[in-house]
Amino acid sequence: MTLQKRVEIWLNNEGLAARPFLPPSSKLVISVSGGPDSLALLHVLAAIFPLEYLVVVHLNHGWRAEAETEAEFVRATAVSLHIPCYIEKTDVIGLARAEGLSLEEAGRNARYAFFARVARQVGANAIAVGHHADDQAETVLMHLLRGAGLAGLRGMLPVSPLPDADDLWLIRPFLTTTRAEIEQYCREHALNPVIDPSNRDTTYFRNRLRHELLPILADYNPQIKARLQRMAAVAAADFALLDGLTQEKLGEILLETGADWLALDRSKWLALPLSLRRAVLRQVVKRLRADLRDVNFQPIEQARLAAEKGKTGVQAALPGGVMLTVEYERLTIAADPDALPIHWPQMVGDTAVSTALSAGVPLPIPGCIQLANGWTLTAEPVPSMDLSQIQNNPDPWTAFVDVGGADLWVRGRLAGERIRPLGMSGQSAKLKEVMINRKIPARLRAGWPIVATTAHPVWLVGHLLDERGRVTAVSPAVIRLHCEK
Repeated sequence: MTLQKRVEIWLNNEGLAARPFLPPSSKLVISVSGGPDSLALLHVLAAIFPLEYLVVVHLNHGWRAEAETEAEFVRATAVSLHIPCYIEKTDVIGLARAEGLSLEEAGRNARYAFFARVARQVGANAIAVGHHADDQAETVLMHLLRGAGLAGLRGMLPVSPLPDADDLWLIRPFLTTTRAEIEQYCREHALNPVIDPSNRDTTYFRNRLRHELLPILADYNPQIKARLQRMAAVAAADFALLDGLTQEKLGEILLETGADWLALDRSKWLALPLSLRRAVLRQVVKRLRADLRDVNFQPIEQARLAAEKGKTGVQAALPGGVMLTVEYERLTIAADPDALPIHWPQMVGDTAVSTALSAGVPLPIPGCIQLANGWTLTAEPVPSMDLSQIQNNPDPWTAFVDVGGADLWVRGRLAGERIRPLGMSGQSAKLKEVMINRKIPARLRAGWPIVATTAHPVWLVGHLLDERGRVTAVSPAVIRLHCEK
């Protein structure tokens, strides 16, 4: 079967997702570097589609002396076929330095941005590139060495959104065609591609894989490229299944969303299998940071462990500056934590700003007071004491105290106030530093409720007790404090 026939079949079957966006529905942009793969791609597509629907693009990266000659070759080839050609020159070296990227990454970003501009200018919905089966094997191996998951082991997809341009499609008609088959096609049709000498430069990671590692692996398995391609196909199908299930489960556990944040039902998230717990976190990051290329395993895993085992208030950093916070029966994940609505207990109005030990709201015993955001704080005497149960209380929102009959108040923290955390042998610490260590967000610290006597703090609600409120075996009057929403 000829290469042209195979591409036609692909366009009508595997490429079906892109079919509505191909001629005659709209124009098709073809990326042509002048090398064998892109030149053969242009030749094949020019034989399949009416020429008036095709547009050639070429980006001169500006770092090699041969680049000008290659650009002129592409222009002349397009002119000979009567196809419009758009050529642009970009200082990729300067871009790489400015953005802290490798030359390969900077070049790829510049190409895709150029493709998007031209496609929108000419009214195209798809860009065809000449990636082939050997490129796929190299990509999968590169991702494997970097420790990628299923998303990376898929390699390149036959049809995918153009990076940073979800309204445009990137299609790869040659993805199952080998380099040898493409070169044979060029010989049969008297095509004379230009050869990029940088493709032999092993200072580039991909070139080292191609010229050094893959030949070594071929000694162990002569079919290594085909096996890597097959692994990519299997991983792509498995990822598609997992991704669909992830989207479904995310919809089921999503509580609410904002412009740069969302909240998940923690108990429902915890009930998911391990794979889906990780996948949901990854999906959330991609939703909040759509331009993020790589979401690595380690920060996802650290956030997962924090979400599973962390107490209320624990935070974990996710890629792209996204922050996960463990809240009361929920997980909040935000690109801008300061923009989050407040769901935590807070003092009401000016009671958040205290200037004296007696400031705040009196807490009746028994009785309760209302806090902001739907929280209440109650106090009640404990008629019969089980010291072991009190000492092993697992609920951070419940505290047992003995204040010797003193009145209790609920207030915000005082400037420079100190607390003596239970279990620290009477040593004191600045309440502000305790709040920071306990991961209480800065915007919530001033209004965070503190139960206190007129002399000292007793309970930093939800976090820790003061030594001076400790319950002992001889405590005459124990008070149970409880905060809930």
